[in-house]
Amino acid sequence: GVAAKLQQSVFQGVQPSMFTYTAMTVYFVQGSLGLAALARTFYFKDTLGLSPAEVAALQGITTLPWVIKPVYGFISDGLPLFGYRR
Repeated sequence: GVAAKLQQSVFQGVQPSMFTYTAMTVYFVQGSLGLAALARTFYFKDTLGLSPAEVAALQGITTLPWVIKPVYGFISDGLPLFGYRR
């Protein structure tokens, strides 16, 4: 019936488990984020009229805090920065 067809087409014969549902959720979220990134790129290009170099520079600037954050965390774990230690 329908359950057997769903088992074969969606799960590809894999027995559903918590791990299976978790992996499916992670892949769905990653796909959604990729789709949003694609829409953002077209918004920058078509609506704002930015060149590829300008889009790359803008994305690099907005990503920079997330690149610095782990380094700052390691340093602040070992040394008191601005009088504070985490």
